[in-house]
Amino acid sequence: MGQNYGRLNDPERKTNSSFSHDSDISLSTHSADFSLTPPRSRKAVSFQDVSEGGCEDGDSEGVCEAPPACHPATDPPPPPPFSPPPPRPQAMEGRAAAAATKLGRMSPSVYVGGGTLGRVSPGHDLGYHTLVTRQTPTPTRDRTTPSPWSDVRASPFPALDLSALSSCPRSSPRPQLPQVPPQQGQTTPQPQPQLETTDQLLATYKGKRLARSSPFDKLSDELVVRILSFLPTNAVCQCARVCRRWYVLAWDPRLWATITLTSDAIHADRAIKQITRLLARDSGGCVHVEKVILNSCSRLTDRGLSLIGRRCPELRHLEIKGCVNVTNIGIFELVTQCVNLDHLDVTGCHQITCIHLTQQGNVEPEPMHSRQLYLQYLDMTDCYALEDQGLKVIVKNCPQLLHLYLRRCINITDAGVKHMASYCLMLREVSVSDCVQITDFGMYELAKLGPNLRYLSVAKCDQISDAGIKQIARHCYKLRYLNVRGCEAVSDDSMEMVARSCPRLRALDIGKCDVTDNGMKLISEHCPNLKKLSVKSCDMITDRGVQYIAYYCRGLQQLNIQDCQVTIDGYRTVKKHCRRCIIEHTNPGFF
Repeated sequence: MGQNYGRLNDPERKTNSSFSHDSDISLSTHSADFSLTPPRSRKAVSFQDVSEGGCEDGDSEGVCEAPPACHPATDPPPPPPFSPPPPRPQAMEGRAAAAATKLGRMSPSVYVGGGTLGRVSPGHDLGYHTLVTRQTPTPTRDRTTPSPWSDVRASPFPALDLSALSSCPRSSPRPQLPQVPPQQGQTTPQPQPQLETTDQLLATYKGKRLARSSPFDKLSDELVVRILSFLPTNAVCQCARVCRRWYVLAWDPRLWATITLTSDAIHADRAIKQITRLLARDSGGCVHVEKVILNSCSRLTDRGLSLIGRRCPELRHLEIKGCVNVTNIGIFELVTQCVNLDHLDVTGCHQITCIHLTQQGNVEPEPMHSRQLYLQYLDMTDCYALEDQGLKVIVKNCPQLLHLYLRRCINITDAGVKHMASYCLMLREVSVSDCVQITDFGMYELAKLGPNLRYLSVAKCDQISDAGIKQIARHCYKLRYLNVRGCEAVSDDSMEMVARSCPRLRALDIGKCDVTDNGMKLISEHCPNLKKLSVKSCDMITDRGVQYIAYYCRGLQQLNIQDCQVTIDGYRTVKKHCRRCIIEHTNPGFF
């Protein structure tokens, strides 16, 4: 700034500087293509030299460039006579020079012709277009070279044609990089796929990036539905939130033949309401739902069961293990509307005492002409509030029962067992384990089932003795499974009858019974197809009894000899003859 200020105050330069500023300022008033552009030059430039493309002095301002190939060189018409404007005050000249110096230093510029023609401001307007003179000597221009300004309109104030600053015409092709041949082992890049779908075109038009394709997008809907069919219900619900396509596929009726919710944290009533509402929005009902598993859903109530009964009329299988808030009312609402229900598991629902078909909930059974249930499987394990009268209503309303499990229903007596054998003549599997009030009289009643009975468990019914087991073995000769664990009154006498009458026996549990090696010998000789045997805590069984089993029952798969008088010799004999047998023992010396 100090140097510029000194130049402005120099008396020898004031005349030329004033003329230069006034001439440039007057340019903005005559030409629409120029802005107010005060140069930093201190010497006036003749318009004749500008039009011819030459510069007389290195300190004077000038813009010179070789004409491009696209602009032929022509001689411009002679300019009209020029009369300089009147001189301006010295104060105004100083301010204009200072402004020109400041703007020339701040404005961006473009170098043209390797620095021989000065700098020109870019095409965008930043206030003033500045032309800054470089302090390098300008070489003498050959007059035979065509002028780059030959095509400028002949006027005292010619407009600057910025197209002359281009190194090549707009119509010329862009230079392309040479194609490099792919090296050995490298694949040729594939061309970019064309935008064919509407979504791709819209995304490109809006400037959005297309989503990266997923491997699932290449699979058909049938395959995706098949994959989702292996997921539990809560996982399918989470998959429905991935994208719109998965939302449609996740609610395919084929995925909802089974509904499984097993967690205490799930609000079962709300979940059932939401799922059934979405499944019934098109068909009006969840007719494709055939199986519902709600184990350990402690928040399930009668309201949820009623909703299942109304919206899933074709339900066949229901499991509500551990749902302690379910009562007889919920079971009534369910079984009266799901007439095809054949499997019901209410294990641990201790508030259930009866399955009735009356709206008032009376325990008295209805007449024989009334509607009956088609239940074939009923598990009421740990329903310790169940009594003989309630059991009578159940078996009378469900005469087609095949599987009945009443484990730990401690209020059941021989009278309840009599009702079972009287109304459910087709029973195949019965379990009354830990029903300590059942005696041999109950076994006499169960023996009326005859050869239909294939599975019987009376474990820990300590009032049952050889008499009851003999009666069962004599009439139920097609028995496959017998569990008398904890019946200490059972001995070799009843085991002989079982061995001779039930040759099809596959599994036998005589733990804590009064059975000896002689009983083991009878069983091994008459039941060669035995697969599972448990003699846990039978103090009178030794290596001899185990060796009998190993010799005759070569297909034995599981043997429990815990807390028995069996040594390493008996163990090795079993391992030698029953190669596939899994032995449970408590002797650390066995290997």
